[in-house]
Amino acid sequence: MKKLGHFLCCLLWSIGVISQSADLSLDLSVDDNLVDIGQTVTFTIIVTNDGPDMATGVQVMDRLPSGYDFEGANTAAGNYNEISGVWNIGALGDGAIAILTISAAVKASGDHTNLAEVISSNLLDYDSVPNNGVDTDGDGNVTDDPDDEDDGDGQSVIVGSGSGTSSASGECLAPVDAESSMPANPVDEINGVFKFDYKIEALLDFQMSDMDGFSPEYSRGNPTQLKLEYYVNSADGSMLFPGGPFGFFKTNFRYSDRFGRVDGAIWLANGQMVVYGYDAEEDRNVAVTRESIQTAEGKWGSDYLNMMQFFSSSEALAEHADPLPTHVQWDGMVQGYKGKLIEGPTGIENTWNIYFDSTPTPIKTSCIMMGFMVGVLKDAREAKCNRLVVYNRVNIGGEGSGDVMETELLSIKPMGITFDGAGYNPLTIGGDYGTAAFAKMDELEARLRSIDIRRQTVEREKKRCMNARCIDVKNAQLEDLRKEKSQVICEQMVAMGMEDSFAECMRNEGY
Repeated sequence: MKKLGHFLCCLLWSIGVISQSADLSLDLSVDDNLVDIGQTVTFTIIVTNDGPDMATGVQVMDRLPSGYDFEGANTAAGNYNEISGVWNIGALGDGAIAILTISAAVKASGDHTNLAEVISSNLLDYDSVPNNGVDTDGDGNVTDDPDDEDDGDGQSVIVGSGSGTSSASGECLAPVDAESSMPANPVDEINGVFKFDYKIEALLDFQMSDMDGFSPEYSRGNPTQLKLEYYVNSADGSMLFPGGPFGFFKTNFRYSDRFGRVDGAIWLANGQMVVYGYDAEEDRNVAVTRESIQTAEGKWGSDYLNMMQFFSSSEALAEHADPLPTHVQWDGMVQGYKGKLIEGPTGIENTWNIYFDSTPTPIKTSCIMMGFMVGVLKDAREAKCNRLVVYNRVNIGGEGSGDVMETELLSIKPMGITFDGAGYNPLTIGGDYGTAAFAKMDELEARLRSIDIRRQTVEREKKRCMNARCIDVKNAQLEDLRKEKSQVICEQMVAMGMEDSFAECMRNEGY
C-alpha cells in the first residue's frame, strides 16, 4: 500500500511538472525607421510571460548586424552581452515583462535588419519553439509578421543617402524578392503621422494649344513647367509634396501668405489630397481635405485596370515609341512603348508613350504606381517585375487636342522623412458632389466656358469681315472678352488668397 501511495505521489508530481508551461512573446521596435548615416537609433525589446507558470532559464538573442556600431544597452532584468548578443533574463514570472534597450549608430553600409528571438526557456511554450529562427513561416517577412510565431521579431531601418544629389540610374534599388519594409501610411486619420522613404525629383511640362487667358504671373519660372520634388512611401505609393519657402508650392507658384501658409500636401493611397497649413484668420493649423467615397482598394483596382490597359494595348499594337527625346539626360539603356489610355470621366482615348529603364525591377512595392507618373511602376502583367519609368508623354483630351503632358525623371534615391499631422485640425470642405466649394468652382468654369464660346463666335465673324472697320470692331470685342476672362480669373485668385487684391491682379494682367 505504501508502494502504491508512493507511486501515485510520484506520478501526480511528474504530471504536474510536465504540464507546467510559460507562453513567452517578444516584440522588437525601433524609435525611427528612417535615418541618416551616423544617427543613433534605439531598439527596444519587450519579452512578456503570459503564463500560466514562471519561466526560468530565459535567454534572448539580439546580435546587432553589420550596419550598426553598438553604443550602449540598458535593462533591469538580467544582463546583456553586446559581443555574443545574448540577453540573459533568467526567471520571468507569470504576467511579468522584461525590457531591454540597445542604442547603436547607423553605418553607411551593411545589414540594417535587426533580429531578436527567445533562444532558451526551461518550460514548454505551446505556440513557440525557442531558437528556430524569426521567419518561421518562410514568407521572407521578419518585421511584425502576424503569421510568424510570437517569440521573435525583426526591424529594418532605411538609411538616407545624405544631402548630395544622386543621378537616377537603372541599377536595382532592392532585390527582386524584397518587399517594402515601410509601414503603410494611414488613410482614415488625416492628422496622423506619415512616413516616406524615397525622394523623387522630376520635371513636368505642359504643352497647351490654347494659352489664351493664361497668366504667367501666377507661376514662378517657366509657366508651363512644374518642378516636382516630393517623397513617396514605397509600401502604398502615397506622396508628400513639402511646403515651406523652398518646397513644391513656393518653388512653382506665386501666392500670398496673407491668409496663412502651406506646410505640405499629402496624396493618400485612397486618392484623397490633404493640404496642411496655417490659417491666419482662424489662428490655427488645419488639415484640409474633401470627403471621398474612394477606398484604397478601389484606387488600387483603378490603377491596376489602367496599367493592364496600357500593357495590353502596347503588346497588341506591337509598336515601339520614338527614341528617347534628346533633352532627357539618361545614362542607361531604355525601352519605349506606345499604348492607349482612356480618360475615365470622358471616355476619350489618348496615346501614352512610356520609357522604362532596361534594367528590371528597381524595387518591389505593393502599389501599382509609385510616383507621379515617373519613378517605380508596378508591371500589371508580371507579378515580380517592377520597372523604373524614365520619361513619359501623354496626350490629354484626345489625339487632336494639341495638349500634351511630359514627365522626366531626374533622380530617385532612398531618403526618409516624417510628416507629423498631429498638430493640425481636420477640416473637411465637402463631399464628392454638391458642396458649396465645388459649386463655386462649377460656376467659375461655366463663366469661363461662356466667355470662350463667345470668343469663338467673334473669331468666326472676324474671318467673314470684308473691310478694315469690321476687323477693328471684332478685334475690340475680342479684347473686351480677354479682359472679361482676366477679371473672372482674378476674382477667383483673390478669393483663393493667391493675390492680395483685385487691382494688383489686374495690373499684372496689363490693365
